[in-house]
Amino acid sequence: MSTKRSPASAKRAAAAAAAAALAAGRRFARRLYGTITILTLLAGGLTAANLAKLPHPNSTSALTRSSASADFALYTLQRDTGKDNTGVKKPDTIRGTSLSGTGEPTAIVSAPRIQEYAALPSALAVVTINDDNTSSLEIVSLAGGPPTLVPLPSLGTVANLHAAGSKHLIGFTFTASSATGQYWKTLFVYDVDNPSAGPRPVQGINGTVSAADWRFVPDAATLVVRTDDGSMFLIDALEPGKVSPLGTHAGILGFVPGTNELAVADPGLRKGIDPLRYSTISLATGTPAPLKLTGTSATDPANGVTASAGQPLVLDGSGQYVQVVRKYDAGKEASAVILTGKNGPRQFYQPSAAWSRILDLCVSPARDYLAIETAPPEYAGDQYPVLPEPFPMRTDLVDLKTGRVLKSVPGFLPSWCG
Repeated sequence: MSTKRSPASAKRAAAAAAAAALAAGRRFARRLYGTITILTLLAGGLTAANLAKLPHPNSTSALTRSSASADFALYTLQRDTGKDNTGVKKPDTIRGTSLSGTGEPTAIVSAPRIQEYAALPSALAVVTINDDNTSSLEIVSLAGGPPTLVPLPSLGTVANLHAAGSKHLIGFTFTASSATGQYWKTLFVYDVDNPSAGPRPVQGINGTVSAADWRFVPDAATLVVRTDDGSMFLIDALEPGKVSPLGTHAGILGFVPGTNELAVADPGLRKGIDPLRYSTISLATGTPAPLKLTGTSATDPANGVTASAGQPLVLDGSGQYVQVVRKYDAGKEASAVILTGKNGPRQFYQPSAAWSRILDLCVSPARDYLAIETAPPEYAGDQYPVLPEPFPMRTDLVDLKTGRVLKSVPGFLPSWCG
């Protein structure tokens, strides 16, 4: 008897083998990246090239696995543009630090390119950049262990990542890579304690929300969103339909500590001539009220020195605030933090000459320290596709009562600012 199969039998066997291989590939891809991504793969053909393009974990935890989460008062992101002996870029690192002691900050997470992160009580949400400049979003436990990949709607870019630590929620905007993609700065929320639910788009009055800027309300699952046209809304991230319009404004300044109020900015009455106007909005009633903040921008015609004031950071309900003031003289920049209270403005902090450029600042949750990002007077940019920053950078922790620098830690994006 011949052992050769008929052409039809051979075709059927090959088809069965291909079907089995495809099914195995589908199961693998589903485990790897979830139902949404496998649909995309099937539409374009399940190939090695497609699998290589999938977002994948880039992070490595530097913590020893433990039953208890590490406890740090502050985190910072330290990027590194240098290369090792083999010509490979040195990894970026997220570090944790305490407010006491003089020891070096502890390395928590490393990855080739870290865009940004957000801190939760027991984990860090980390946005890493893939080789094709798309994003991966990973959850890294503070108890150690491998990262968990968050399934994104498609290939694309994550930005504006924030965390609502008390609710175990993170939020982010997502823009699809393809010009025909349906996502453009679409706002999503994701429950770290319920990963099987996947990211959910935030629903506004007319469907999903595209956010130019947004923040979680402190200690709540509600969020404030500003769209590209300046419209602002208060939205419940967990209960669709709970949307309250807050008017149209030029920018979000932040939440006034110790109150239930949001501080916003608006153009002057004569646009381009008058200074910005500031106001607060009660999140309970939606009622606005003027917030009188005197700007400190000035030009000295006698010597050509020009000064500009950054966005004010309101410190409390009394209207006390701080601003970064930058002075430009003969092409050189010097920065200082000005604190304005009931007795008027005064210089509160000036960095050392080696770190004379102030990039940003924010206040600690207990309102007792400022975290101030600084960079050298001459620096190189890191050329990241999203959230590019100078290199190197460091963060000074400054006592708000005394103006004393408690400590300086490497990196930027202090978690108090998230």
